[in-house]
Amino acid sequence: MKRLLIVPIVIVGALASSLLVRHVVEAHQETVVIVHWSNSHPMRDGLMPDMAEAFNRQHHKTPSGKLIKVVVVKCDSFVQTDDLVSRIKGAGPADNHCETNSSPADSPTIVTPQSRDELVNINHRAGRTVVDTASPDIAQTWLGIVTYRDMATCLGWPDDPLGYGDILDLRENGWGSHSDCASAAWGSRPLLAFTNPSRSTSGRNVLVSLYSIAADKKPAGLTVADIDRPAVKEYVTEFQRLVDHYMPTTLALNTKIEQGESVGQFFAMPEDSLVSLNLGNEQAIGLDGTPQPVSGSPDLVMIYPKEGSVLNDNPAAVVSAGWVTPEQTAAADVWINYLRSDDQQKMFGSAGFRPASGTGLSVDAKQFTDWGLDPQPPAVTIKPGDLSPDVLDRILSQWGAVKKPTIVTFVVDVSGSMLTNNRIGQVKDGLFHVLDTVATNDGNTDRVGLVTFSDGVAVKMRPQTLADSKLEIADLIRSMEAKGNTALFDAIATGIAISDEAPGSEDTTRAVVVLSDGQANTGRCLSEIVRMKSTDERDVPYCGKIDSPSVEIADIKGTELTVAHVHDVQVFFVGFGDSDIAVGRILADATGAEYRESTDEELAAVIEQLSGYV
Repeated sequence: MKRLLIVPIVIVGALASSLLVRHVVEAHQETVVIVHWSNSHPMRDGLMPDMAEAFNRQHHKTPSGKLIKVVVVKCDSFVQTDDLVSRIKGAGPADNHCETNSSPADSPTIVTPQSRDELVNINHRAGRTVVDTASPDIAQTWLGIVTYRDMATCLGWPDDPLGYGDILDLRENGWGSHSDCASAAWGSRPLLAFTNPSRSTSGRNVLVSLYSIAADKKPAGLTVADIDRPAVKEYVTEFQRLVDHYMPTTLALNTKIEQGESVGQFFAMPEDSLVSLNLGNEQAIGLDGTPQPVSGSPDLVMIYPKEGSVLNDNPAAVVSAGWVTPEQTAAADVWINYLRSDDQQKMFGSAGFRPASGTGLSVDAKQFTDWGLDPQPPAVTIKPGDLSPDVLDRILSQWGAVKKPTIVTFVVDVSGSMLTNNRIGQVKDGLFHVLDTVATNDGNTDRVGLVTFSDGVAVKMRPQTLADSKLEIADLIRSMEAKGNTALFDAIATGIAISDEAPGSEDTTRAVVVLSDGQANTGRCLSEIVRMKSTDERDVPYCGKIDSPSVEIADIKGTELTVAHVHDVQVFFVGFGDSDIAVGRILADATGAEYRESTDEELAAVIEQLSGYV
């Protein structure tokens, strides 16, 4: 029996020795590292990060036999472009750069924006061919209009073709034109959530679609003269009148969906985002003001606009730059082919993507139908990647002239606690970025005002167009000093009043953005500016954290503003430090806005995101 044990022991020893030798050899083998910047959609849990780990474990090699290591980096499409172009021009990483392990040092071997038009934009801004605009894609998803199933059915979905024109008609005639099926809870007018095209690929592609539809031309045929035609601009402008307010991020868009049908009804988004919502894999702002998983699975479906849908094909483009060696280019091809292989494509498919072109794979028709999607690709398509660069530049530069105008008053806490961790400095930096971003678009008519508060309230500037007042309001922001107490609710009431009174058309979005690190400890109570109810519909007087309400704070919902106002005014709230985030939520409930909690370290960046709202 002892002799019988010798063989397995010898075999095990040989295997261990072989693995050890392999490990030692590979540890000393030259490795080719490729850095892949990708937009967030293919970077969801279970997708590219997991694929990269599996790829690296499998010890893939270049044709010359060198080991390949893949590093994947989540980075928004617009940031990819800014950062890559900055590096190509020799300026190094952009201020807002793609981060690898919190370091900007690693330049990309491959970039994957959401859609191919961003590759055109990269080459145009760099002044040379940096990426091949015909690069292979890794996963496809169509952009459409997402709405609640009962609303879509009321409009005739899925039997009747629907599109942007039907949404415009609904704006003109209201839900009353469908009184036989419309719910009273929806209100009289449709509400469209639109991501700001200055920050969102989806928002920009919808904007391109509107110009293409209005000019009755495919993107390849659009000219600068088409963009400037009065009838074309009027169509795009009229569509923007549908917008309740602009969404700077996917998180904000998800939060609008989380708030329910009474505050958001139509959402421009790609198929995979709808699937991610249905699977409960998305985040929205929770009761404590921080990102939380969506609480439910709203019954949402996709309308593929009859005028044309846009394909987000997630191209994987190898970068032509001095830092990319021929060996890295060869390694990149191995990695891209891996992403396009059957097993990886099935993983993308389980997350709501369609197979990459040329793979010969197809979608699971039943699963797509269950997700509220059409398994068949749209019959009519619009390709923003076919735009000439000068036309894309003109569309983006004209955004300020066609967007829905906004009047926004920033209500800024300058109490003594704002000295902590230089919060006052962070607020100033964030507001400077907001001013610069909002003022860049030609024809911008947005008005911006400023109120500060500590022991009392000071109206520093009533809302003015930035063309007239950008430098003056910047000087006022620069001069802010922190001291005193926190008259929070007096300040919010003042901000509401001056946003309400400012001159502007009837369809202007009017807003107040509150930036505060503390609790109200002087002045009026919250219940003096907003009506609140409990879940059982009882009125609840709540003054803020200093008060002890008769019900749980989580069960208190703001229903309407009680301070005098003529127009709807939305109250956004960014809380940090010792702020009462429940106040932000209640104000957002009452006015159809959003709220957010921030750390001191993130504060300037969070405030900068606010530029996407205006």
